[in-house]
Amino acid sequence: MRKMILAVASLALLAGCGMIGGQSDKQALVATCVEKGESEATCTCVADGLEKNLSPELYKKVAQAAGREKQDMIEFMSGLPVEDLLAFSAVTNDLEMCGDPAATGG
Repeated sequence: MRKMILAVASLALLAGCGMIGGQSDKQALVATCVEKGESEATCTCVADGLEKNLSPELYKKVAQAAGREKQDMIEFMSGLPVEDLLAFSAVTNDLEMCGDPAATGG
């Protein structure tokens, strides 16, 4: 019984850390960004800015397209409805700060 409780607790801990069930949306975005040559600090800043300013549904779409499917963002965005495109305007200021070494700890 004790082993079973430990096993369930371990699975719960791993699931909470994103080790089971794949990467979180943020992890997928950051990993793809780093693969493209950006620093992890900059990529984390970008993912945080997107998450902060986009609706949860749009953030999930972006993470799926850019992070998991590695789609070209211009092509992805060209297929979005106008209201989704307008949502990205709220992200602009936060993303500009991501290139600032002081904002990303670089």
